[in-house]
Amino acid sequence: MLADGNPAETRTINKTGMERNGISEQAQAALRQAFKVLFREGLTIPNALARIEKEAGATPEVRHLAQFVRTSERGISK
Repeated sequence: MLADGNPAETRTINKTGMERNGISEQAQAALRQAFKVLFREGLTIPNALARIEKEAGATPEVRHLAQFVRTSERGISK
């Protein structure tokens, strides 16, 4: 994710970084959809994670993102 501003706000996924690391276009699209649900839909974190896993949870990258958010000790910045 890329953040910008003061105070920092999450803006978008890091497409360039994913391309450099060989992430497929399908996985990038799934992560973009997960980003929108997590940061733009206005849902609580548990509700957003449930929706992400229901709609876009088929890719390993999205499952990794959901697991990271769920197990984060300090949380995420919305």
